[in-house]
Amino acid sequence: MTTPPQVPLGLYQLLIRLGALCALCIYGATPAWAQTQKRAAMLVFAQEAPPPTLDPYFSTSISTRNVAMHIFETLVTRDEANAVVPELADKITESSDGLSYTFNLRKGVKFHSGAEMTSADVKASLERYKRVALQKVILDPVTAIDTPDAYTVVLRLSKRVPVFLDELSSFVTPLAIMPASQRDREGGKVDLIGTGPLQFVDWQADSHVRLKRFPDYVPDRRYKGTDGFAGRKEIFFEQVDFKLVKDPGARVAGLEAGQFHIIEDLPIESAKRIAGNKAIAVYDLKNWWLQGAWVNHAKAPTNDNRVRRALQIALDMEEIMEIATDGAYVLQPGLQYPGNPYHVTNGAQFYNKKDTAGARKLLAEAGYKGEEIVIITNSSYQSMYKAAQVVAEQLKAAGFKVRVDVFDWATAMARRSDGNAWNLWFTGQGSGPSVGPFAALKDVVSPQKNQITADPVIDALYTELITGTTFQARKATFSKFQERVYDQVLFLKFGDLTRKQASRANVKGFMPYRIPRMWNVRLED
Repeated sequence: MTTPPQVPLGLYQLLIRLGALCALCIYGATPAWAQTQKRAAMLVFAQEAPPPTLDPYFSTSISTRNVAMHIFETLVTRDEANAVVPELADKITESSDGLSYTFNLRKGVKFHSGAEMTSADVKASLERYKRVALQKVILDPVTAIDTPDAYTVVLRLSKRVPVFLDELSSFVTPLAIMPASQRDREGGKVDLIGTGPLQFVDWQADSHVRLKRFPDYVPDRRYKGTDGFAGRKEIFFEQVDFKLVKDPGARVAGLEAGQFHIIEDLPIESAKRIAGNKAIAVYDLKNWWLQGAWVNHAKAPTNDNRVRRALQIALDMEEIMEIATDGAYVLQPGLQYPGNPYHVTNGAQFYNKKDTAGARKLLAEAGYKGEEIVIITNSSYQSMYKAAQVVAEQLKAAGFKVRVDVFDWATAMARRSDGNAWNLWFTGQGSGPSVGPFAALKDVVSPQKNQITADPVIDALYTELITGTTFQARKATFSKFQERVYDQVLFLKFGDLTRKQASRANVKGFMPYRIPRMWNVRLED
């Protein structure tokens, strides 16, 4: 997300250069509760989907980030207010012409291997990200990576990119710092060695990912406590298990029984039922994701925009979202949520039309002859699974022949890159608080292009978006970007999904966020 419009960009960048965003008023001693806190044996977090990989460069899945963001850390990240702040960087200096960024690294940071992190590791990580990461486009402007000493990294850019630090700090596919030994590893094939407060132990498919406390982790003393993905990170458990529990009923039952300490995605009906249970705490999370589907432009019949438009205008978004989310949703056409500085309504003329007759007319104009529309959904995220069933029935009513293929999340993710396997691929596209217009919509921009076929217009608009020199200019471009997404039907947005999380009442220090954070969480007797 970019700097909010009320904050002057020059002041914002000056604060970043001085490292003052994290240094002003947040240095402090260890909190009293942390000084006396005993470590428990294990914390158990129940999540709904297995990660397709734990390589943070090679997945945009939230199930990957849930785990990986505890193993790895980044040069810059986001604080609780979504502002860019240093993490492994101690200080960041932008040149006056905006063509270079100097990162002075924190000293004494250890990898889980025991080796100290140096500029050689940072350079190698940047080079690997530039080569294999799904969102490697953020490093396209980087022409050189210099390491004048062990604790300094200089990035040189071919052009000024006013939102470069925003891009670098995004954790859609986080630019995690790994040992230099990982430079030549292909996507999904890294050793899981980071600098985070937890280190990898094992991963048992369909059961759990187990992490343990990294005893040599030195909390960032510039902070007092949890602050977005920055902060002073203390671990009060010897182990943390991420249990893979796709059935929502099983997650709730495990929470009630005390088997799980924290769960994600508490169903609305379950939240109502346990509202009076003093042993459980419930947390609200708004603006969770855009519920929707990617549209394949390479596979017939959705290679024809008339067919895509027929799909788009046939859908009743209220029915889809009501059934998919049990009522936990908001209908609005924006690809950013209301209240976000980049919220616009361009393309609304194509949203929630419920026009079955108009869809049939377009299909006739396109010469549609009953070619099969293949939907890929998954059994791990129930809102996606249920949305796919509703969409299939609505499309059949509009004259489409439809097939729904259901996989587990990891398999569904793997099949997304196969342009011959699907026409509609169901997903949830993150909307906040960590994801803004630069990160969230790289999925339609080359090289990722989830619509399979590149759209030169959308690619050019994205370049214009990230190089806009003022907020007003960038918002104007984003308006055109969103209009293009709707006009070419790159993505079918159904609605905005909201969520609830829950924990045992004796879990203290847990702060709900887009990605769960297990640091500074403790159990009271």
